[in-house]
Amino acid sequence: MYCLDDIRFEQQQISGLSTRIARVGTGPVALFIHGWPECWYSWRQQMVALANAGYTAVAPDMPGFGETEALAQIDDYNVTRIAGFMQELVAHYSPDAPVLLIGHDWGAINSWQFVQLHPECVEQLIIMSVPLRPVADVPPIEFLRSYFKDQFFYQIYFQEPGVAEAEFDADPEGILRALYCSPDTPRHPPLLGKSLSEGGGWIGRLGVPKEQPAWLTDEMLAYYLNAYRHSGFAGGINYYRNLDENWRRLLPLRESKITCPVLFIAGTADMVIQGMGADALREMMAPRVPHLDIVMLPKIGHWLQNEAPEAVNEAMLRFLQQP
Repeated sequence: MYCLDDIRFEQQQISGLSTRIARVGTGPVALFIHGWPECWYSWRQQMVALANAGYTAVAPDMPGFGETEALAQIDDYNVTRIAGFMQELVAHYSPDAPVLLIGHDWGAINSWQFVQLHPECVEQLIIMSVPLRPVADVPPIEFLRSYFKDQFFYQIYFQEPGVAEAEFDADPEGILRALYCSPDTPRHPPLLGKSLSEGGGWIGRLGVPKEQPAWLTDEMLAYYLNAYRHSGFAGGINYYRNLDENWRRLLPLRESKITCPVLFIAGTADMVIQGMGADALREMMAPRVPHLDIVMLPKIGHWLQNEAPEAVNEAMLRFLQQP
């Protein structure tokens, strides 16, 4: 049986970038794509579970995260470039067969996009937290600006180059502790309100947690702090700065179907799904995802693979054992 200590690391040239890859197990490839603000480490427990189920679990630090090189320009973090990076990962680790692809948060977005652009590379898809939504008629940041108007919203805050990364690089522990919380984690009142007229950034608007959730161990927090002190936050934020460009590039695929089997897992208390239950999520995604299983984890929030690793692993393995 594999354990966490069996995870090994290698530095590979992937799509022109020196890329850190975590790897464990033998067998067909399960490719894990992490989100923000994370790195390969968010998948460690799922990697071991799938290695013990007969897979080679492969988890990169994505471009601009951890110990993978950053891309040269903000514009480089577009869907075409990131999908090309993922395509080369598949070619390197599974040259003769499509992979099981697993994504969470921005990794979910990247995975939804990748399977549309390169369906031949993906045999099965497991998505966590971020559902496939209908493609809007206007670019996402344009919509968000009109919706929030003079109210703060983090994705709009991220658009100005140099601003958000300066805040987070100056206080990585502040932003990570504020984000790595359970839905019921008690917080002190935020220092700043929602109005843009108050100025300031995001940390002051989140409220300092009064306690550390049980799943956020000191070891876990230290790992992420070391990762972000090494990489900085700019690379991860640059993905958000390509939301409108990605919308334009993917418009021709807005009606395309994802034909491989798909498992969607979400916590019922994850703000990303905006209170939607399994029926509503299925109704939204089914027109483009005909082979869809949905698993909802009661009272679990956004960081589900760390908040509820056993439940996540069980759902994944049950899906993979289906005929």
